[in-house]
Amino acid sequence: MKYSNDTNLPEVFAKAVMRDTYTRGKADISATGLLKPPRQSFLEYQHDDEIVVDVSKQVWSLFGRACHNILESGTTKGYIVEQRFFADSCGWTVSGQVDVQKIDPDGIVLMDWKTRKAYAVMNGRESDTQQLNIYAWLLRRNGKEVKDLQIVNIIRDHSSFEAERNPNYPQTEVTITDIDLWTFAEQEEFVRQKVEAHQLASIKLPDCTPEERWMRPDKFAVKKDAEAKRAFKVCDSMEDAKEILKKKEGYIIEVRKGEPTKCQRFCDVAQFCDQYQNEIKQLGEESGSK
Repeated sequence: MKYSNDTNLPEVFAKAVMRDTYTRGKADISATGLLKPPRQSFLEYQHDDEIVVDVSKQVWSLFGRACHNILESGTTKGYIVEQRFFADSCGWTVSGQVDVQKIDPDGIVLMDWKTRKAYAVMNGRESDTQQLNIYAWLLRRNGKEVKDLQIVNIIRDHSSFEAERNPNYPQTEVTITDIDLWTFAEQEEFVRQKVEAHQLASIKLPDCTPEERWMRPDKFAVKKDAEAKRAFKVCDSMEDAKEILKKKEGYIIEVRKGEPTKCQRFCDVAQFCDQYQNEIKQLGEESGSK
């Protein structure tokens, strides 16, 4: 991957972004790599020399790295910070760097630092559970007993006003989320399935699923006519939109197709992805034929 600096940011900032020392070590794939869609991961490998990312889009990545570096200096007795583990599955070596291990007499409390928005903390992410259970699997495969999983959320947009107003909002700028710990058998099976999916991608490239693409669902806009700039109401289902038409004679329904948010804004290989590019081409043809 290469970096650009199209917005002409100070060179010291650009250099800091480019000086990413991350490595998965002598492994075929990392824990975070396992959680990527196999199509995306393979295309990143295939087009590594062609991918260009602007440094202006790496602000929060840099912020997360900075937090990790600072927190690493806070290590103390009873804690192990930033230790990488390796284990094999289906002929591949999987690695993962565990942020913090709190050593208790009856097992390890595995902690992971996350710098994120309050919304993400409130709604949770399935990938958090998956990632921490892969780490737990790595520790268990290396003879360590894990008793609890936790995420330490460092909230970058915390609002004290919102915390006072909403009891469900994170009440402090740093919060801890407990994560469900799977059985070792469940972890082993999950890792096996993920490894096999990535291995098969080099033989037959699978499409990304709607979930992997962060696909927004179709919407159904009830409008006075085709020229109306604003909808009377936007519905989640065609049935709801048709109910409105019963009371709004002459109105029409405009189907607003769902959009793959990740493909549009957050995937570095979207330009190389025939799944996404074929969709763009098809939408262009449909628009031109109208």
